[in-house]
Amino acid sequence: MGALAFAAASTRLSCGVVSFLVACIVPAVTPRAEPLPRSVLFLDHNGPSEPFGQGMSAAFHKTISASQREHVAIYAETLDLIRSSGSGYQDVLKTYLREKYRDIPIGVIVAPGTAALSFMLPARAEIWPEVPAIFVSNPASAAEARAVPGVTGMIRLQPLQASVSTAQALMPGLKSIALVGDVPRQHYQRARFKEQIAALTDVEIIDLTGLRMAELLQRLAALPDHSTIYFTTLTFDGDQPAYVSRDALVAIAAVANRPIIVDLETHVGYGSVGGLVADPGAIGRELANLALRIFDGESASNIPVLAGDFVRPIFDARQLQRWGISESNLPKGSEIRFRQPTAWEEYQWQIMLIAAALLLQTGLIIGLIYEHRRRQIAEADSLLRVNELARMNRFATAGELSASIAHEIRQPLAAISASGQAALSWLKRQAPNLDEAHKALETVITETHHADDVIKGVRAMFKHESTVRSEVNLNELIQQVIAVTARSINSNNIVLETNLADVPPRVMADPVQLQQVILNLVMNAVEAMSHAGHGMRTLALRTEVDPAGMVLVRVVDSGPRVDPEVVKKMFQPFFTTKSSGMGMGLSICQTIVEAHGGRLTAAPNNPHGMEFQIILPLHQDAASKPH
Repeated sequence: MGALAFAAASTRLSCGVVSFLVACIVPAVTPRAEPLPRSVLFLDHNGPSEPFGQGMSAAFHKTISASQREHVAIYAETLDLIRSSGSGYQDVLKTYLREKYRDIPIGVIVAPGTAALSFMLPARAEIWPEVPAIFVSNPASAAEARAVPGVTGMIRLQPLQASVSTAQALMPGLKSIALVGDVPRQHYQRARFKEQIAALTDVEIIDLTGLRMAELLQRLAALPDHSTIYFTTLTFDGDQPAYVSRDALVAIAAVANRPIIVDLETHVGYGSVGGLVADPGAIGRELANLALRIFDGESASNIPVLAGDFVRPIFDARQLQRWGISESNLPKGSEIRFRQPTAWEEYQWQIMLIAAALLLQTGLIIGLIYEHRRRQIAEADSLLRVNELARMNRFATAGELSASIAHEIRQPLAAISASGQAALSWLKRQAPNLDEAHKALETVITETHHADDVIKGVRAMFKHESTVRSEVNLNELIQQVIAVTARSINSNNIVLETNLADVPPRVMADPVQLQQVILNLVMNAVEAMSHAGHGMRTLALRTEVDPAGMVLVRVVDSGPRVDPEVVKKMFQPFFTTKSSGMGMGLSICQTIVEAHGGRLTAAPNNPHGMEFQIILPLHQDAASKPH
């Protein structure tokens, strides 16, 4: 309904304007022989603080300056004709302008407003009768001005019905409109608002124009439902000038209980919903274009007066939200200001970049999890193969140590046999010596336990399964290895030196695997020193704890000197300098030590021999125990 009413009103007005223009066409004036002075006198009827006049003036200046033509000097005067409209005041203004511009040539006079036009016409006749003039006014004043030679301009149309139709579209069910502002006679542009109000029969008009501010605020705080406020221009408090219109709007918006419709663009953003508003910038630009046409040589009398399109639908998103007005009810092509942008609108590129980064990160995480899983499977498979190789290595070592193992078992067996024979002898006597027999049998039991311990140690060293990691006393572990390898050490005339830490260092480890590492290193040292022709043969086993909380096990031999290039390769799988063997022993040892969070290193021991170091983290509970 609102859009149809607005269209009908616009059609009627357009037809009237066309008829008016046809009637106003006058014969062309003879072109001027001399060019106009490049200067403009801009007569604004508003006061110095009115934003609408400031907007027109700023747009006029900007358009003139951007024209790329010869420089135009602009003189601006704010006449304040709304608040001071008496004939005496206007006479003073004419005298002021006559004296001020007595020696300043003016090329074009601009009167942007009906009040300014009403003042300009008689002032021009007295002061600048030959200077072309441009105006913007309502249709009635435009018809009067067009009859004056050398005057042209534009008609500003802003009927009340169009704004009412917009209000009805915004608020379905609208029943009444409270009209707020100065009385129409105080504003030339709205001089016919009373007649237009009378023509509105579909809504009730509550006329609050001309009231004092105190009473107005009281009335606006108690308006009925299904009503709205139409704010025009308010500069008077009763019959006395008192306000800048926009400041008055702010005071009204603070107490009004219904939404406020306005018809000036400079009133949007100060508590009003908005509406079909006149754009001061558009008016200023069109006035500047007319002035430039005249400077370019066109006669003002030959430029027809046309209706300017200065009204645009502009609304305040904050007030729409406050009053629950849907944006779908706004006229097509509406401009919505002060809308709080959504996170997507404000940070679109940032969100897209973050989303892309998250997607990439997610992909990387999934890939890393997949690779980690594959690595775990591969490590488990590798560990299984290393354990198998370690077991094979232990079996190979068992063959090498078979003589030592047999010797270790033979000793307790021989002792058991001798002690058993002695016990029988003591018992067969005519007077059995039970004490001696008892001692011999105790020896049998002790040696039996000794043999059992040897068998258990050998079985633990070479069994297939790995034991669970536990706290291991490295000193005891080394003593067990020494016991197993004692025969090989002695048979090769090797002097064994042990320098074990006073406080036994303890580590969390698989004792079988760690024992295998030390056993391999000892057997390698024994083999290296077993070659004929070698001099003093010494094997040193040492343990110590460094300040950093690491346990060091040193295996040092006095075997032949080893080439540093060989040292670099000796931990590589299948690398060996022996005539027999797979070359996996040291590689397996390194893998086992690293699996325990440690390191296995090798270095030549000057002037000959090798030193291997097993570096393992000290068990924390053991480190915290008092020594």
